[in-house]
Amino acid sequence: MTVIDKNDLAMLQKSKKNLSAADLSEANLEGVDFSFGNFISTNFRKAYLINSNFSSAKLDSADFTKTDLSGANFSNSKLFKTILFQAKLLESIFIEADLMGANLSSVDLTGSNLNHCSLIEANLIDSNLTGVSFVGAKLTGRYTREGYYSRGANLTRCILKGADFSQADCHGADIADADLRDSNLSNANLIETDLKRVNLSGANLTGANLSESNLRKANLTGANFKDVKLSETKLTGVDLSQVVNLCPKEVSLAIIDKKTKVPVNLEIFWTSDDTFECKSRPLS
Repeated sequence: MTVIDKNDLAMLQKSKKNLSAADLSEANLEGVDFSFGNFISTNFRKAYLINSNFSSAKLDSADFTKTDLSGANFSNSKLFKTILFQAKLLESIFIEADLMGANLSSVDLTGSNLNHCSLIEANLIDSNLTGVSFVGAKLTGRYTREGYYSRGANLTRCILKGADFSQADCHGADIADADLRDSNLSNANLIETDLKRVNLSGANLTGANLSESNLRKANLTGANFKDVKLSETKLTGVDLSQVVNLCPKEVSLAIIDKKTKVPVNLEIFWTSDDTFECKSRPLS
């Protein structure tokens, strides 16, 4: 790694385009402007970077493990396979940033803005994403050199209360065991998404595409399913009785069983052991 004076902030700011592989671990860099800099493979472990500016910077494979980045700006930055494990990122900005393959596990991103960013194959397991905005973000997988399509971003066991995924592309993402209470998933692409055991109580899924997703053991109390697509959605054993605006036609396209519960205004008619129809219950 490049040896530099971590305390010379003026020099660091002046040299920001040539700090690749530098050692800035445990440095106090609060509020420093690193925009458009080159920090590929730079070591920022345990550094203090509150309100720093990394907009349009190159940060591929940089290491921000246990770094305080609260209020930092990463808009339009490149963070391919960047390590942000256990970082503090409260109210940070990642608008249109490229976080493909990044490690964001166990981070605190409360109140942050990730609108239109790329989180392809990113790892966010066990993170606090309360109130985070993912509007228009891409959390999908990708085609690999081996010719198969990888799984999308991993948000397993994340806290996502009040998060905004409107118009986000989550095709193939893993969001199992997450807390999505009162979240906004309107018009989101959730095809083949793993949503097992998630808490979606009070969530807005208006216009979302849940085709081929897995919602087994999910809590859907008060969730809004207006115009939701449910083709081949796995709903076996799921309690849909408190879901609002559930369309019988879409339920008929889903995978259910005799333990699946529907709202009182709908009724299931089993025509064989594995075929059924869902219809609106006649008003009395």
